[in-house]
Parts: sequence; C-alpha cells; structure tokens
Amino acid sequence: MESVSPSGPIDYRRGTFYAIATALLMSFQAPSSALAARTLGSLDFMAFTQFALLLSIPLLILRADSRRDFAAIVFGVRNWPKLAVIFLVGAAGLSLYDIGLSSTHPIITAAVLNLSPFWAAMIAFIVSRRSISSPPFAFLACFVVAFCGAMAIAWSQIDVDSKVLARDVLHSFIHSKWIYALPMPAFFALSGTLVYRWFSDFDEPAAIAANFVVSSLVLIPLAALTSDFGHASRLSEPSTMAVLLLLLGTLAGSAAGRVFYQMGLTATKDDNGYVTMFFLLIPVLSALISFLLSWWIPGLQFVPSPMFFVGMALVTISLFLLSLTSWRASQPRGAAFGATIQEDGVEPASVGARDRPFPAIAFQSSAGPLDQKPAQRAAKRSFRAP
Repeated sequence: MESVSPSGPIDYRRGTFYAIATALLMSFQAPSSALAARTLGSLDFMAFTQFALLLSIPLLILRADSRRDFAAIVFGVRNWPKLAVIFLVGAAGLSLYDIGLSSTHPIITAAVLNLSPFWAAMIAFIVSRRSISSPPFAFLACFVVAFCGAMAIAWSQIDVDSKVLARDVLHSFIHSKWIYALPMPAFFALSGTLVYRWFSDFDEPAAIAANFVVSSLVLIPLAALTSDFGHASRLSEPSTMAVLLLLLGTLAGSAAGRVFYQMGLTATKDDNGYVTMFFLLIPVLSALISFLLSWWIPGLQFVPSPMFFVGMALVTISLFLLSLTSWRASQPRGAAFGATIQEDGVEPASVGARDRPFPAIAFQSSAGPLDQKPAQRAAKRSFRAP
C-alpha cells in the first residue's frame, strides 16, 4: 500500500478513490459483527476487536518504509503524548456511543452517525483552519440530500409497518439518551485530523499501526481484568464463526478502512468534510453486503423496497455532484487554457522576452520560409535607435 506524499498538491481524484474505498471497507464491519454482537458481552466484543487490530499491525508494516516509520513513532518519546491524546479522543467517542446509543432506536443511531460530514468539516476548520474546497452552499446542499437518502435507506431496511416504526422512533427520541452521543462523530473526525497534523511526515499505515499499539495495550488488559475474556468457558459460548467474522470485519473496516481514510485526508490536505461525506455510502453498501451474507449468517436481511433505491439514488447523485464541484474548485484559474497551450506545443514567452523584438525571418510558415525582404526591413526598424 503506497502512501500519499504530504507535500504534494491537493488531489481530489485520489482523495475520492480513497474515500470510496474507506466506505466500502467500513461497510463490511456491521454485517460481519452482527452475530458477535448478539453472542458476546460488550467488554468481550471490544477485546476481540482490539485483538484483531493488534493482528493487523504486521500487515500494515510489511513495507520497509512503514517499519522504519512505525519504529520512529513508537520509540520516539516526543510522540507518546500525541499518541495518548489520540487514544483519549477515540476512547471518549466510544464512551459517548455506549452511553447515548446503546439502547437507542436504530433510526436515531443512523441519524447520529450520518451527521459525520458536518462534524468533520467543523473539526477540520477549527483545528487545521482547512475550509472545504467546494462552495459552502453546494457542500450543504449535497450533504442535506445525501443525509436524507441515507436515512431513507435506514428506514427502508426495518421491516415494520411505517406507523409502528414512527411511533417507536418517537418514543426512543423522547426517552433515550441519544443527545449524549450527538457529538460522537466529531471525536472520530478529530482523531483523523490529529493524525494528519502530527504524523503527516510518516507513512499512513505506520501511523495507524502505532495508534493500534496504544489502544491494544490499554483496552485488552482492561477487558481481561474486568471480564472473563480469554477463559475457555467464555470462549466456548460464542460460535467460532461469530468471532471469525468479527475479526475479519474489524480487519477490513477498522484497520484497512482507517488507513484509506487517513490517505484520503492526506490527498485532500485534511478536507475532512469531503472525505467523510462518502461515509454516507455505508448504509447503501452495508445493505447490499447483508444481502450477500444473509445466505450464511442468520439474522441478516435486505429489504428491496422502492425507498431503498430512491435513497441510493439521492446519495450517489449528491456525492457525484460534490466530487465534481470540489475538483473544479481545487483547480487553479486558467488551468484549462494552460493545458491547451501545452498540447498545441506553444509556450508563452518569458517576461524578459516580451519587450524584445523578434526578427520575422526566424519564423516559418507551414508552406515554407516567409518573404525575407519585409522581414529584414522590419528587423532594421526594430533595431534602429530612436
């Protein structure tokens, strides 16, 4: 996995590719962890997730450059406070998720998570002074349309009567603690921005692997001390398939997906709102992946209702328009004209040569040499003293 140069120009094409890859990889996490979520306790679930992240470290530092940067980050004493801050930011986000969304209706949970682009744009502007490249109205319009599309997809995948579903959502909205989890996506965006600002000189997989080391060293012993994680009696309760799917989903979503997310931030110079906007593809992709895995994993389902396809259209169209406007806004003025000149093989004159006379005999037409007598007269006049 080749890293992106932090000193290169803003590349929204590569950033878009990395953002879509991030959404695709993260879409595997929810379907693959559904069975484990029903059979494991919360601490055991967290411990197995951290164990999968720990297993991903050798894969992330396969390249020699990644191993060198990984060692420089982990063994650099100056980096330890930064790694600790990033860990605390992530732990705060997980705590808010557990407090606010553990007993909340899935529709409200989807609404909170789908606010990620808004929080990411705010974090990038506050921390990095990085404004979005697209016009603010275009970004806001695309976000609203894509948010509505993602919520339509979430609504369509709950196979319950609409009136009953609306009543359950209203009841959860009034009585649950979802308000505590409202800023939770901001912590994920903040961790990405901090990794970009503090470790942009290092390889992205190496920086992510170093953060996985810190979280694993803290959370795995915590789970072992506060639960029966690792005991044979506990490990025999969940099925082997559930734990295996959890490990694979974590490797895809939390490990590889996080690396591609960080590479997207590097390619767009921390345009976190733009990269995170493509997270709204996750409901679309997760539903389709659930349909494929439902043949082997009990409990997964896909409801092919018209609302799903309407929501998918809203999300994809708005993201396409956003990527187009962002790419155009990032191009320097006159870039298209400059490209035309270069293709025609004509280069603009330098500043010092603009006031210098050019003998006409130096130019030739496509038919042959020009008439040299008028050219010689023009040259004499141009060199004649005033």
